Amino acid sequence: MMTIGKDVSSLFPHMVKCMETNSIELKKLVYLYIINYAKSKADLAIMAVNSFQKDAREKTSPLLRALSIRTMGCIRIDKISSEFYDSLKNGLQDYDPYVKKTAAIAVAKLYSISPKLVIEQEMIKLLQGLL
Repeated sequence: MMTIGKDVSSLFPHMVKCMETNSIELKKLVYLYIINYAKSKADLAIMAVNSFQKDAREKTSPLLRALSIRTMGCIRIDKISSEFYDSLKNGLQDYDPYVKKTAAIAVAKLYSISPKLVIEQEMIKLLQGLL
């Protein structure tokens, strides 16, 4: 429904509950939904922060960690961005190169929203360490 232009933002709380699934395909769809409606439902987007952070700490799946970090970077809400710092820092120090690359791109996106946060938390030094 979302892809054909229908407003399904009223389902936001239900979609956040769907984040707890083990299916990576379903998580991808839920993450796309959240990216699409997070700006208009900023107060409800806060509900998804814990699930994103939990997925970013997932030990067995680098794909899930990267997907979570990428989605966090796409949510362009200033008050939520500060919540993602720890997950981004861990992503930059991950053993998997795909997760590191995704976290580096997310830091650049975070910088466009909150340059002060990136500078204060010395994320630029972490990026330089990757180079």
